Amino acid sequence: MSTLSGLEIFESIVKSGGRILRAEADRAGGTSDVLALTFDVGQVLVRSGDDGLLMTHASDRSAIPEDLIALDEEDPWWRLMGQPATAAWPGGVEEGVGARGLRSLMILKLRFREETDNPRILVLESTGRSVRVSLD
Repeated sequence: MSTLSGLEIFESIVKSGGRILRAEADRAGGTSDVLALTFDVGQVLVRSGDDGLLMTHASDRSAIPEDLIALDEEDPWWRLMGQPATAAWPGGVEEGVGARGLRSLMILKLRFREETDNPRILVLESTGRSVRVSLD
C-alpha cells in the first residue's frame, strides 16, 4: 500500500476487506486539519489542500502526529468502528461538482458494510484547509 496515493489507498483497503479501528484528528467536531484513520490493514492520513483531499499511507504509528485526539466515541465514528470498508468513490460527480480535474479529489465517499447490510456512507470533503466529515 505504500506506493499508492489518493483514492487508490482506500480502494486497496476495500479490496483487502479492511475494518476501521480508530479515527483521530487535531480537533473534535465535523472539521479538522489532519485526520488519521487506522484500519486493520493500514493507516491513512487525510488533509485538505489547494488541490483537494491529500491522502497518504502512514507506514507506521510514528508517521501520525502525536497531538491528535481520538474520535472513536464521537459521531459519526462510533457508528463505524469495527465495520469493513466495502466501497470508495469520488463524491459530487453526480452533481458535477466533484473533482476539478483528473488529479484532484474534492469529495471522497466511503461505504462501510455491504449495501444489503444497512450501510453507512462516510463523506470526506475538502473545504479550504480543512477536511469536513459527515454521514451521507
